[in-house]
Amino acid sequence: FPAEAFKHSAPTAYDMSQHLFGCHQSGSDKPATCAGFLLKGATHNLAVRMGYITGDIADDVVVDDNVELHENYRAMAIANGVDEDDPVLRPCR
Repeated sequence: FPAEAFKHSAPTAYDMSQHLFGCHQSGSDKPATCAGFLLKGATHNLAVRMGYITGDIADDVVVDDNVELHENYRAMAIANGVDEDDPVLRPCR
């Protein structure tokens, strides 16, 4: 994905966000929340917290050991071309 896509999705990593970060592998026919996002710091995300409470998101996410995950959203966005000083990343957790 281009850096602009990560800038657009950055608010999913803001404190108390009500937006979920989508899985690029699930496609548009059956969208899902990104497992890496759930595993790497989505506990600050209000939509994720509510999803756990309501059962819409299961607490059983497992990622293959061969899948390398970024430490957090900010690190992922930078690795994908977003400038580390871009203001959109400042509020990311």
